[in-house]
Amino acid sequence: MPAAMVRGSSPTKIPFSFHPRVFAALGADLVTNDVVAVMELVKNSYDAGARKVTVRFGGGSPIPKYLEIEDDGCGMSRDTVENVWCVVATPHKVRNSRIGVAGRRRVSGEKGLGRLSAARLGSEFRMWTRAQGEPCLEVRVSWPLFAKIEEWAQAAAELRSCDDQIRGSGTRIRISDLTKVWDSEQIADLRSNLSRLVSPFDNTEEFGLFLLHPGTGDAETVRVEPDDFLTKPKYRIEGSVNSDGDIAASYRFSPLAEDGVSRQSAINLSWPQVRDSKRGPQAGVPTAESPRCGPFDFEIRAWDIDRHGIGEIADRFELKRTGIRNAIRAHKGISVYRDGILVLPKSEAARDWLGLDLQRVSKIGSRLSTNQIVGYVSISSQRNPDIRDTSDRERLTAGPALSDFERLLVGVAKALEAQRDRDRPDPRRGKAMTSLFADLSPETMLESVRMSARE
Repeated sequence: MPAAMVRGSSPTKIPFSFHPRVFAALGADLVTNDVVAVMELVKNSYDAGARKVTVRFGGGSPIPKYLEIEDDGCGMSRDTVENVWCVVATPHKVRNSRIGVAGRRRVSGEKGLGRLSAARLGSEFRMWTRAQGEPCLEVRVSWPLFAKIEEWAQAAAELRSCDDQIRGSGTRIRISDLTKVWDSEQIADLRSNLSRLVSPFDNTEEFGLFLLHPGTGDAETVRVEPDDFLTKPKYRIEGSVNSDGDIAASYRFSPLAEDGVSRQSAINLSWPQVRDSKRGPQAGVPTAESPRCGPFDFEIRAWDIDRHGIGEIADRFELKRTGIRNAIRAHKGISVYRDGILVLPKSEAARDWLGLDLQRVSKIGSRLSTNQIVGYVSISSQRNPDIRDTSDRERLTAGPALSDFERLLVGVAKALEAQRDRDRPDPRRGKAMTSLFADLSPETMLESVRMSARE
């Protein structure tokens, strides 16, 4: 019998250790999407109090050789680089949860996914950073070298003082030797997701996002923002849910035709009314006398996207029909924002996280699909501490709070559908019946089934 297993022997303490390749391994496996990885890095700029962030693809055209993210945030001192940035899973953001003027901005990151995201995106990492009143610093990391090192103690970033690459304060990171080819289609996908990053509910503090395409100069900077017609929906419901689970909302119908008659209606639903509904992804899940989630605000906008509906939008806003569905698709579904920053969804696969497309099958025409709605939900860490992200930041952690949160949102969507049925053209008249399936696709349904199977 081995000596360590002899009965009565004193226990031996065996320390845990990590191989340096953990950065590359977790970057590839934990951060599962390249667009999500870039968004995590941009969120780091948000957490640093930045008012302007520029995402830049450079070094080649049309295929870029490197990716840069530059901000005018607080930057980092030497002490912060050594004792915060270089410390894996540091509780720094938990202990310092607010930043910006008068501490109005609450930081969004806690898990340290920024470094893992950088490791996923490319092999070589450079960072220039400067805190106010401090010298400018340069940090270099080669992730492939980490994988070749056998001892954790030898895994180190290179840090040195440098010429003033940053004016005032801020940070610029450059990721080169990219692991993915960022062509025009992938960059367009990134642009769409960046335009959703900041909550429309929180306009008290400026946070500008800019994207530079390969081969373009500063004069061609594109500011990411939604199309104008998305701010003027045909159907809209907005309101709030209180701590008792009661919904207080206002519905507004704004016809696009000049001879149309607008309509408004107040909507009030109690938690028991929503709780006892059998519809939704949480049907059959045990419920409580009061919701396990906290209060939140919401707004859902909707359009008719059959041939007639698209024609109305095109005529009203002088747009090409081909781009209207794409514009709605870029923002489609219901997006959740925590303390002003996007939580869900961050990838195309998670757009129907509420299961609206699957529910629509039972009542085609009346029920809304993710392809025709743009929704915003605003929660806070303080009021909704039990609504948490999964480690890959692409879903919310299952539990009683999420169950009741989803049930309430489905109740809001159902109320919108009921009001819309009063104002939309009767599908039994004319040719409207031929377009009932216009906004459904087998790809959407299959993806919803896959998402349900993974949960």
